[in-house]
Amino acid sequence: MTRRRRIVAAALLALALAPGTWWRTPVSWRPPGNVAIEQISGPHANSPPGWEVAGVWRYEARSLLFGGYSALLALPDGRLEAFSDRGGRFLFAVPDGARSDYEITRAALFQGYENALVDIEAATRDATSGAYWLSFENNDGIHRYAADHSATGVRPIAGRKLGWSANSGAEAMVKLADGRFLLVPEGDGTALLFPRDPVENADFAAIAYVPPIPGYATTDMVQLPDGRILVLLRNLDFSLGIPPFASAIAIADPPRAGEKFAPRPLLDLDRILPRENYEGVALHPRDDGRIDVWLISDDNMSIFQRTLVAKLIFDPALVD
Repeated sequence: MTRRRRIVAAALLALALAPGTWWRTPVSWRPPGNVAIEQISGPHANSPPGWEVAGVWRYEARSLLFGGYSALLALPDGRLEAFSDRGGRFLFAVPDGARSDYEITRAALFQGYENALVDIEAATRDATSGAYWLSFENNDGIHRYAADHSATGVRPIAGRKLGWSANSGAEAMVKLADGRFLLVPEGDGTALLFPRDPVENADFAAIAYVPPIPGYATTDMVQLPDGRILVLLRNLDFSLGIPPFASAIAIADPPRAGEKFAPRPLLDLDRILPRENYEGVALHPRDDGRIDVWLISDDNMSIFQRTLVAKLIFDPALVD
């Protein structure tokens, strides 16, 4: 293929994958009447040491409130909660459990932000109070919610002054066990470290973020019980075909002010999972010390992509 044809093909594929370009479902903002779930794969025979694949499930529903998930939270009752590029909130039981209930609604907006562009990219939660925080792309804001999902505050962040691109905000965010908040943009550059709740106007430290794999963007983070941070990574590579995504997981110790945040590669997800645009990660600790690590993919509202939920079982004792 000539260079010109490669450029044209890449542009057409990018257009097809752009959010809202080719919807696979009718355009409706009503919550779907049904969510279909299909297990598409089970355990992987070649899982690396410390990791097991428990299963991968495909979710489908007919609503613009469904799909496009870029953030994931694990709830203490065993359920998961995903947030989307269109402001949707998807509360659902894990696919390998006894429950099958779900709830799909729009995320509430704080007073004065009712007309804001709602593109949720990151989420983190306080285990004690049940409060949670969402990062909105484009308006560079951190929005806080109570356990009942009511909006309780906003912290605007001037991301462009920190070198963040014009159409990006905090792509990954985690509330650490010591009360600090770590925010990471989609690309490399400057991460933010808050000593406490960012909505309370806490000062922050700007620290250097070094992506663990060149070309890979950080899409989500979650803290392990031992204090280390799992970082979900994604690369856009048109040479892979459709979908053109490569994914990986990295690991790092929590950074301190003045330090770089430089995770190291840990797991090549393409070896064990179907390729997709994985953008959300959450975890449920197990009684035996291992951890259920859940991933969710962003289908970009494209007919070429899927909403996948994957369950990995991780043994942190086997990883230094």
